[in-house]
Amino acid sequence: MVRFLVRLFLAPLAIAILDVIILVPLVIAILEVAIGLLEGQEFHEPMDIIEGMGVILIGWGVALEERGSLRDIFGLKGGADEPWQVLVDHVCHGSGLGLLIFGLFAEMCVEAVRLPNHIINTDKIDALVLVGSLGFLVIAIYVMARHIISMVRLLLLGRGAAPHHPASH
Repeated sequence: MVRFLVRLFLAPLAIAILDVIILVPLVIAILEVAIGLLEGQEFHEPMDIIEGMGVILIGWGVALEERGSLRDIFGLKGGADEPWQVLVDHVCHGSGLGLLIFGLFAEMCVEAVRLPNHIINTDKIDALVLVGSLGFLVIAIYVMARHIISMVRLLLLGRGAAPHHPASH
């Protein structure tokens, strides 16, 4: 039963659906923070929003990046569609790494603002640093959109797809 659930969770369609489930609040969060910064609101809530989305991106990025390892742990490697699964692993690894890195960079900007100015001086540029953080989240949207497209392409190609198909780029 557990293997079946893990196989279902690691399926490209499930991954694409989870990407969309994460992508929608990410877009909403970016818009809300951007509007708040433009209106001159306090930084506390925007920093919490950015940090929260960063944590989600990091977690999802690690899960994607390690799809192949999860297949190995749950004994899901070695089937007739293994070349196709390896291609899915490859695409997930690259996208997962991107989400992990850009989620971390978004959080790093927030932490730079939170630290006292005698450690990292962001005096008078706090808003600019947070805009940089939003920039990393926008890049994460791009990574996720490309990943969704890649998962859909892999689904359309089917399990007989050659390992060097353009969907892996």
